[in-house]
Amino acid sequence: MSNSSKINLLQMQHYFEEQVDRIHIISDLELSENDYRSLGAKLNAFSFFAGSENDIEEYILSIIVYSTYTLIYGQDIEDFDTVIRMLLKKSQYAERMRLIMYRDAFYSYGINTFEVSGDDIKQWCKELTALHAGIPNSEKDEFFDIMAEFLDITDVNTFYKEALDRLPKRTRFIFDMMEEYTIKKLLLDIRNMMNDVVDGLIGRDELISKHGNMSISLIDRCIMWNENNEHIIRFGNNYKW
Repeated sequence: MSNSSKINLLQMQHYFEEQVDRIHIISDLELSENDYRSLGAKLNAFSFFAGSENDIEEYILSIIVYSTYTLIYGQDIEDFDTVIRMLLKKSQYAERMRLIMYRDAFYSYGINTFEVSGDDIKQWCKELTALHAGIPNSEKDEFFDIMAEFLDITDVNTFYKEALDRLPKRTRFIFDMMEEYTIKKLLLDIRNMMNDVVDGLIGRDELISKHGNMSISLIDRCIMWNENNEHIIRFGNNYKW
């Protein structure tokens, strides 16, 4: 979307709708920071702060995309209320109705919900948005370098605690929006994917098929990272013989 400044909101919405079946998570859209800021300007210009429920519903996918990328690129993020501020009105009833609309859009567009459950709808939306933000591109290689040290650790609790403590800053911010169980599962899933990449027994397409909940861009970057570090991984302490 390199020419996103020349594309109107409706065109961006149609683009997201066309792409949603081709991705695993929202950040697989690979929006640049300029794309993200252009989308935000268009949403603000559309006056969503005072928009009708029909307006919100028509562009809810664009709002989800914007909310996801706010976790990746946004500045001075304090809490989830700030991330989805365009959805909220003064009354608690309106806030809940728009959160329900936000949640339901994941199902209507067939977007991965990762089996996230819970009665607190705000926490549900918050955690799911964080899962779809994933690991920012700017921190992926650093993240893999850290995770490489834990590929063979069998004690799950030790792996979880030590890996979590060393996460890059923005990745840690995103992970802190998730429940502990979700973080553990995500870290274990990523480690399994990394071990498959390092073992080199299956190709990209099979990796993407096998790890259906995993970001496609994360898999692709892991393959590149492994190629650049193969001599270290294969002959270091982390390689699985």
